[in-house]
Amino acid sequence: MERTFSKRITVRIISFAVSAVILAAAAGYGGYYIISRYKNTLEGKYQMSLNDLSDYTSNIRTTLEKSIYANTTAQQQPSFAKLMSMSEGAKSSLSHLPMSTGQATAIQKYFAQVGDYSFYALSKIAKNESLTDEEKKTLRKLYEYSVDLDMSVKDMASTYADGSVAIGKPITLKGNIEKIDDEELALDGGFREMNEGFADYPTMIYDGPFSDHITKRKSIFLKNQPEINENQAKVIASNFMNTDKNALVFEGETKGNLPTYNFSSGSRYITVTKKGGYVNIFRSDEIFTKTTLSTDDAIAEGKKRLTQIFRENFAESYYSIHDNICTINFAYTNNDVIYYPDLIKISISLQTGEMVGYCATNYIMNHHTRDEFESKISESTAQNALSKDLRVQSCKKAVIQTSGMNEVNVYEFNCTAGNETLLIYINCDTAQEEHIYIVMKSENGTLVL
Repeated sequence: MERTFSKRITVRIISFAVSAVILAAAAGYGGYYIISRYKNTLEGKYQMSLNDLSDYTSNIRTTLEKSIYANTTAQQQPSFAKLMSMSEGAKSSLSHLPMSTGQATAIQKYFAQVGDYSFYALSKIAKNESLTDEEKKTLRKLYEYSVDLDMSVKDMASTYADGSVAIGKPITLKGNIEKIDDEELALDGGFREMNEGFADYPTMIYDGPFSDHITKRKSIFLKNQPEINENQAKVIASNFMNTDKNALVFEGETKGNLPTYNFSSGSRYITVTKKGGYVNIFRSDEIFTKTTLSTDDAIAEGKKRLTQIFRENFAESYYSIHDNICTINFAYTNNDVIYYPDLIKISISLQTGEMVGYCATNYIMNHHTRDEFESKISESTAQNALSKDLRVQSCKKAVIQTSGMNEVNVYEFNCTAGNETLLIYINCDTAQEEHIYIVMKSENGTLVL
């Protein structure tokens, strides 16, 4: 039997269809409006970041030039403080601009070095020291590169100033996930060209964490050690892990400043240095569900293992407990001097007492025979440099690293102030404070801030 619709039903169907079309159109328009509004908002943020970057770069150029000719503390101090602040702002603005990975790495490094160098200069000023001729040359180099960079960023900001050309590529929405087009982004070409302008950027050597000498550092400890082959490394790894050599799987090599052979065995992973054949890193991913040993037991076990490996003296400094594992920092000691650059971390299971983690990178990179510890000032003179609000509990001789990886002889004062515990490091040559740390103790270990 042929089915027919009444006039009323037909009208309803047509009404529903028309409504659906209108709703769909409205939804489409609404979605388009939302996306357009989102894109406009994002484009505005990009525009703001580019303008801010231009302002920061221009100010860095001007302030660097002033710093070259400033010859008094009253002029130098505010200039370097301003440079530190502006370099952070420039890095932040640059990081918020849309570009493909790697297009501005040299520029980011440049801004980091401006801030790093400024902090270093301020620390010298605080010690009543002057910049050396070599350090002044570094300052001038930073300025010279800022000139071209400033002009390039200004040109780029001018290009996009009227909004006729989009800084960001169109953004498509897929579900709730934003996905930027994989094509080359609008700013890529300009920043790639600026980045290439740093191809001949000179090496910057100074006492700071972004100094180029740090990235080129090689192990002092392994300098004259013979190189081993993969099979020899496998034997060393199996002995360290107390496991059969054939149970180890070769996982490849690590290159760079500390080349290693890498192996695994089940949930355990180990690396052995190509030079000297020392275990650099060992890790076990075994899970422990309870604690049966004390922290003192873990420290004693860690110290015993270290003595077996290096046959040197080590002193524990701080520890932390997580997932029934105690991780302890041990520093090499000799003649009652603590050498913090030669640090080794060991993790001991509080359930079984076995070593489940080991990292000797700092020790391997820094350990060497030093000259006898010397100090131009006495312990009492160093103590007089401390705040009168502090109560000294103990004092030790120590060697620490500056941010530029240079070693400094210090007196380490363990102090209290009310309920606070602090560690103050006084330079043995200048009586200046090198570092101040607040020690936070809890049931899960010791945190140093």
